[in-house]
Order: sequence, then structure tokens, then C-alpha cells
Amino acid sequence: MTTDWHNIFKVKLSNITDSSMDKHDVVKLLLVRKLRYKYRRKKDWIRVYTEFDLDNGLKCDVYFEDLKTKSVIIYELQKEYSNKWLEEKTIKYEELKVPFFKTVDFIPIDLGDFTENIWEINKELEKYIV
Repeated sequence: MTTDWHNIFKVKLSNITDSSMDKHDVVKLLLVRKLRYKYRRKKDWIRVYTEFDLDNGLKCDVYFEDLKTKSVIIYELQKEYSNKWLEEKTIKYEELKVPFFKTVDFIPIDLGDFTENIWEINKELEKYIV
């Protein structure tokens, strides 16, 4: 994985232009904004990417690096959330090693838990910000 300085903090929308992906893209945008806000005083110590290609062939929705703590957090947003999906993703992310970082954490987000109200979505996302 190489640092892509041109796309840091840019929010890439889903390739699927169907209206069913609207909530996915809105939640992704709000999540990135919340991460940037939480680390606003340490912005030189973080990197946030969306639709990020990982070395193991996966593409995660939001990839967050904290350079100070040497930790990586990977967020996956899922509309069709199931135990099988969670198990498969957990196994794949447990195997992921990021050079020069101590930990890699996987945080799945079930889009079914969110209402259509953007203010409520914004409040609910607080529990996913580490």
C-alpha cells in the first residue's frame, strides 16, 4: 500500500449510480467528516481514504490511519448485513498486515440500523468513531 497524497481526505462515491447507494454514500461522507473533526488538532498525524484498495485484494469503504499510535481502522458499510458477511470480512481483515503499523481494526457498520433522517444518522455515527 502506498500513500496517495492526491486523494487523502477525498470522498469517493460508489461506482453504483443506483439510488439504493445514496444512504451508503451519505453515511461514508458523514463518517469521514466526523473522523476529521475528532482529529482536527492532529490532522498532520492522520490519513483517511475512501474506496481504498488494500494489498489483499479487498477495497474498503473508509481507511483511517493514525500515524501517532501506529493504528489502522477499516470501516465497511453494508446494506445487506448478515452474520455470514461479517464472518467472511472479519477473517479477511484479521489476515491483513499493514507495514509499519501495530494494529489493524475492522469496524463493520450496518446501514439497516440507520433511519433516513440525516441528523439521526449523524448522531448514531458517534458510536463508531474511535
